[in-house]
Amino acid sequence: MGEQWGTVVAAVIAAVAALVGVLAGVVVGRRQVTDQAAVEHGQWLRGQRQEAYVALLEAWDTGVKRFNERVQNWEGEHYHAETFEGDGWEESEKSIYIETHEIAETVQRAIERVELLGPKSVDDASAHLADALGVLRDAVRSKAGSEEWPDWEAYGEAREKADMARRGFLTASRETVRAAPRP
Repeated sequence: MGEQWGTVVAAVIAAVAALVGVLAGVVVGRRQVTDQAAVEHGQWLRGQRQEAYVALLEAWDTGVKRFNERVQNWEGEHYHAETFEGDGWEESEKSIYIETHEIAETVQRAIERVELLGPKSVDDASAHLADALGVLRDAVRSKAGSEEWPDWEAYGEAREKADMARRGFLTASRETVRAAPRP
């Protein structure tokens, strides 16, 4: 009878070992799948971020260029205001406000897309871009509707702030895109 108990005990030990092996395999397998999903999501998110960051930089550069063209064309704006039938300066102010609003809206949409994707460092840099965008828009609008337009001092200061904000965003986005996804 002792031999039979030995066989039963050995069978139970083998069954328990097999069960532990199966459970360990399930746990390890689930962990691998979870890690793989996390890495794949990280790669997808990294690609989305890269696209959004590039789109923002393109929108930003285009917006700044359009603001600059608007200000650099001050002589044409003065000429149109002075030769307009009616209140040319009021029309000039209205035109400047409408165009600067359109420019800012286009850039703001690109900023918002980036803010959806994060991370916090890029969100903070995006907030600085949004602030600089508002300052730049307001500087172009400063003294609009008068012969003193454009306000060169305000515009110069706004451009400096805009350039600093762009550099800050570029640094934050570069660090984010260069970091490899990890499980």
